Amino acid sequence: MDNLINIAQVQKNEALLRKHIFTNLQLNVLKKKLRNQTLDSNEKTYYYKFIKPKVRALLAFSGIEETIIRGEEYILSERIIPARKIIQQMQKKHRRAKILISGSYLFNQQFNDIDVFIFSKYHKEDYRWKNIHINFLPETAINSLFFSSLCQISLSNFATQYSQPSTSPISLKDILGTYELLVNEILNKENFQKKLRDFIIGAEYIATGQILNPLQLYRLKNKFSRRNVLVLLQKYFTEKLALNYTKAELSLLDTYIHDYQKLSKEYKESVNLHNYIQTYQEVLELAS
Repeated sequence: MDNLINIAQVQKNEALLRKHIFTNLQLNVLKKKLRNQTLDSNEKTYYYKFIKPKVRALLAFSGIEETIIRGEEYILSERIIPARKIIQQMQKKHRRAKILISGSYLFNQQFNDIDVFIFSKYHKEDYRWKNIHINFLPETAINSLFFSSLCQISLSNFATQYSQPSTSPISLKDILGTYELLVNEILNKENFQKKLRDFIIGAEYIATGQILNPLQLYRLKNKFSRRNVLVLLQKYFTEKLALNYTKAELSLLDTYIHDYQKLSKEYKESVNLHNYIQTYQEVLELAS
């Protein structure tokens, strides 16, 4: 909310605000807050109990929605106002929807597009508008690891609640499925960036218990943009799995290897099957 008004606006309208909205003390505390000066305990009480509710009411009356900013220390300052305007534009078309902006646009000078995420009860197709990529996600995605990563550096029109899950929701079977789909997309020369994103977030959470923020994810994804992406992924995947699942859990890989070896006899030219077998064998060797 404090980012929606500035000291210049207050000073310009000071006489009107002092006459009709704020007491002298309240207005002085507000200006002090907007100058990023430290408030004492009494001033904090005045600000949060009397001043902030009035400012919020003024913004609501003027039609300006409150914008929540997370990870502002990572965000390029010149991107905040344009991002806020995009959210306001999206709200006109998608009324009452939860809208969030995240991605490299916020923290990197160079970017491909602006990622806007809209949470909807109904399935909708993603679309592009100018240089904006509108991604529709189900409301249940707010409880996902992906959202917990996404919201750490973001602007949104709703209060994002980032919380570290207490236990890993990722089974070995789940991470194997993500890895295999990722390998297939790479081999088929498809756009594999979303699958790579999901794979890295999951693998890092399995290995460290931490959920990467978008900047950390961006930097790690860039390491897999080279020509030998499959070799790099294979090494990364092996290290993450072998050291973070028990031998009993990893015994599932024996079943996968056996099944894929049988399939590879029939489909001898299948590169993906060869990749799975080799990767899972390396995991078992490293874990032994």
